[in-house]
Amino acid sequence: MQYVPLRSNYRIGTRQSELALVQTDSVIEQLHKFYPSIQYEVIKIKTIGDKNLLDPLAHIGDKGLFTKELEVELNKNTIDFVVHSLKDVPSTVLPPNMVIGAILERADPRDAVVIAPWHNKTSLNELPHGSVIGTSSTRRIAQLKLNYPQFEYKNIRGNMNTRWEKLNNRELGYDAMIAAVAGLQRLKWTNRISEIIEPDRVLYAIGQGALGIECRHNDTDTIRMLSVLNHEPTVVCCVAERAFLKRIGGGCSIPNAVCTVYNEKELKIDGVLLNLDGSRFVKDRVENLDLTKPMVITKSGSSLFVSSTDNDFLSLDDDTPPIDGSSNPMNSNQSHNKSDIDSIRIFNPSSSIPLSVTSTETTTTEVAPLLRHYAHVCGVNINETILENAELCGTNLAVKLMQMGADSILEEIQQRVTTISS
Repeated sequence: MQYVPLRSNYRIGTRQSELALVQTDSVIEQLHKFYPSIQYEVIKIKTIGDKNLLDPLAHIGDKGLFTKELEVELNKNTIDFVVHSLKDVPSTVLPPNMVIGAILERADPRDAVVIAPWHNKTSLNELPHGSVIGTSSTRRIAQLKLNYPQFEYKNIRGNMNTRWEKLNNRELGYDAMIAAVAGLQRLKWTNRISEIIEPDRVLYAIGQGALGIECRHNDTDTIRMLSVLNHEPTVVCCVAERAFLKRIGGGCSIPNAVCTVYNEKELKIDGVLLNLDGSRFVKDRVENLDLTKPMVITKSGSSLFVSSTDNDFLSLDDDTPPIDGSSNPMNSNQSHNKSDIDSIRIFNPSSSIPLSVTSTETTTTEVAPLLRHYAHVCGVNINETILENAELCGTNLAVKLMQMGADSILEEIQQRVTTISS
């Protein structure tokens, strides 16, 4: 039975760019299919990343460049949820009481090459030596330098419209730019794509191509209302990717990337961590042939695989509920409506202050459930064991890369970023 929302009007926060508004409108359109009588008010908000268009993202800060101001309004209850490009949402930590309430079906997650219109070229390989490629992503730069060392890479900031204008301004010297295929598709700019870069050359960003909807964790009504938009294969892949990033750490200054494939039961996730110029990297894959079965601890050579009973690794995420069933009051074999929750104090959806419930005999704090999350994603109506194992796959991949030398690469990046910042 479909959930019946408690409100007739919801307020949606969004960035002001054309792409952000197109994405928000697409979410509203899909919600209207399920809730035709509900109204949605769009509230436009400018973020740090939108205000500073000069500095590379890695120099501004690591986390929340395109989400912080939206989350402030969400915390103040001036909006009910926010539509994000999921790749912009930090995986390492969200503000208290914030979760991803739903993830929509993923568009093409790959990167695209858009060549300046005065070039009669169709791919990077056709561009002359020394061509200037515009991108502000350390992930893209590191991988492109590895595969295309003959080019110069130059910061190109701004929304999609601004970047297109910069590419068309010949005086600025850009020969091509790199952008997400999904963004170009949503703007109906696919005719501007010169080449799509396959993951064997450039892996994509965590969550790229997917829309994630952030809301308050204590606003169960909004989460339930949004759950009709959850696309299970996308949710499963993005949970694995976000768990990978959460364990490996890092933000805009860390070149890490993934490629994830989920087919009913089987999940494969490839991941890479590089230094800033692509000269050093660690790369590996984790596979689970059946996510419906609990994972077990195994060892293969020097690779340690984390299982649902490995509390040493799982305890690193202190805001993640126990998932081994031993300390969770709801066993994972129970139905989702019972097992996807953690018992904590009840919250008023319009306030962050716990409510005290008074009886005739004594005053107590009532215990009520919140929906369980995986790497900050609430996968309502999705099999819990599948989500647990997807999260563990991402964590396992990060652990494998750490064993292969990711620590020294991260240390090198930190030293270089600190030097640049100072």
